[in-house]
Amino acid sequence: MLSIRKINSLAYIKNARCAEIAGRIEDCVNSYVKGFYLRCTDTDFFDIEFSSFFSYQFRLYLASRPAGSLSLEEGDEICQLIRDTFNEMKISMDLSPFNILESSRWNIMRTLEIDFRAKKTPFLTA
Repeated sequence: MLSIRKINSLAYIKNARCAEIAGRIEDCVNSYVKGFYLRCTDTDFFDIEFSSFFSYQFRLYLASRPAGSLSLEEGDEICQLIRDTFNEMKISMDLSPFNILESSRWNIMRTLEIDFRAKKTPFLTA
């Protein structure tokens, strides 16, 4: 049985596809981001840092891909890539020999861009 999160995410994705057909690009992008964010997270706890990182990175991905509907499999793959990158960066900052303040962490995270052209081995750019 599908959870409420999955049902809501599918509704957002359907709205994104309808907006794309109608040429409402901003509505399409917003709906894809909301839909895949729900698919990417398992908790009702709202992590503002991850949410902001996810939204920015997912928008970058959508801007870099050719027009056309985004499949669930492709979107889920990108979600996992974004989540893994976010977690790896947090671990790297925790293990860093430099004292990275909490406020500096977000400054570092918000300057990263995943190079989605190399999905198998993504590069980060600052």
